[in-house]
Amino acid sequence: MMQCEQVRELIPWYVNATLSRDEAAAVAEHIAQCTSCREELAQTLQLSLQIHTVIEDVPPVPKSVWDTVRGEKGEVPLGSLNLGSFLLGLSLGLSVTRRGRP
Repeated sequence: MMQCEQVRELIPWYVNATLSRDEAAAVAEHIAQCTSCREELAQTLQLSLQIHTVIEDVPPVPKSVWDTVRGEKGEVPLGSLNLGSFLLGLSLGLSVTRRGRP
């Protein structure tokens, strides 16, 4: 069975359903028996929900703005950076810093 530290590192990927079938099963088995990791999962799920809510509320950038940026710079700086990816990284960072708490 996996240890808490291993499970906590995998929880963000468990929430995003990007673990292998075997890893997801091992995390689920551990979470079923571990109150601390269940609480970590609940916090991560809540954070994920908040992130998705924020993303849905962000209006798209008008095409005219992108055209202006492209015209001034010749390219869109960080144009390929997806806000969702940024927020996911932020949530992972928060998850890692929370991991140190008892």
